[in-house]
Amino acid sequence: MNEMLELFSHVPSFFAYYVVGLCFLGAYFLAYMAVTKCDEMQLIRHGNTAAAYSLIGSALGFSLPLAIAISHTASPQAFVFWALVAMVTQMATYYFLKLVLKDVDAQIEANNPAYGMLAGGIALVVGVINAACVA
Repeated sequence: MNEMLELFSHVPSFFAYYVVGLCFLGAYFLAYMAVTKCDEMQLIRHGNTAAAYSLIGSALGFSLPLAIAISHTASPQAFVFWALVAMVTQMATYYFLKLVLKDVDAQIEANNPAYGMLAGGIALVVGVINAACVA
């Protein structure tokens, strides 16, 4: 019985991290879509798989360090700090990708799934490295 009470005592902390994590994920989606040239949601609504691959890869690349920050930080302030670092890292990855593949936005708008998978995959790989750095 004491073990159950101990577990229930962590529920408020769980929901706090959960809600703040979802808020950061929402903020990330808004920030990412603000810095990219194309309107990913509009493209996805019209069946553009390249935009979907790119967006979900980027979101996964951000959510991995976010998850590690939740599980490894000792304070909410540290979690917020690492979440912001992860967001900046993913945005920098997008800008670096634009430098290397100058036509990435045009190719995604043209629904070239190879470019969407490449952009999303690179964002995911960077997110994995970022998550390891947070841990």
